[in-house]
Amino acid sequence: MQKQCRDILLAGLLVCFFLKGFAQEEKKILYAGNQAYHGGKIMESASIYKQSLKEKPTYYKANFNLGDALYKTAAMIKSGKIPVPDKRMTADSAASLVFDQAAEQFEVVAKSVNNPDTIQKAWHNFGNAKLQQKNYEEAVSGYKKALRLNPKDEETRYNLAYAQRKLKEQQKNQNKNQDQKKDKQQQEKDKQKVNNPNDKDQQESQPPAMSKEQAEQMLNALKNSEKKNQNLHEKKGEGQKRNPDKDW
Repeated sequence: MQKQCRDILLAGLLVCFFLKGFAQEEKKILYAGNQAYHGGKIMESASIYKQSLKEKPTYYKANFNLGDALYKTAAMIKSGKIPVPDKRMTADSAASLVFDQAAEQFEVVAKSVNNPDTIQKAWHNFGNAKLQQKNYEEAVSGYKKALRLNPKDEETRYNLAYAQRKLKEQQKNQNKNQDQKKDKQQQEKDKQKVNNPNDKDQQESQPPAMSKEQAEQMLNALKNSEKKNQNLHEKKGEGQKRNPDKDW
């Protein structure tokens, strides 16, 4: 009986050891990703962090580090240090897509962990990624969330002020462009009205069409009016002496 208990205990320990080793696999992969990142192999590190997340999708440290790797990759694409993956894209447009992927990773972390310091850093980095995309509205939102958790963070405060200023400039330019577009459209309409009056105006300037019966009634009325005028003229001429033609 004691031997059977020992066998069961040993089997249980082996299972625990195996599960523990399996559970640590994502950490080993993360460590390899960190080595690649600090060794300057940024794109390779991003791939490794993704492998860590495959081992454990809720390993948010891998999400955070993946966000860092993607952010740095986007910055290198934008600066020209990394060639654009698709020749049909510009460096700015390609970098913007990768910045967006980085922001997604930071947002996952900010909405999933409980540590206030980690959440604050995640929202700060989210704001930075959106700022690089020139998505100033979401950048402002991210910085504000970070400042609520750490109001003394001067870097976040400075970035927030910068993003707010750029957002106002962007909105001002958008309103200006919309006004210019409306003015141009109105000018085109006025030009078309002068050169080619629209059908509605033409219809309003033309007399309404008459039916056959209405036309006949109008003609009869004109004939009757003409006849009356003729009779009246003849009646006025009666009793008046006509002057004969002069003769030599």
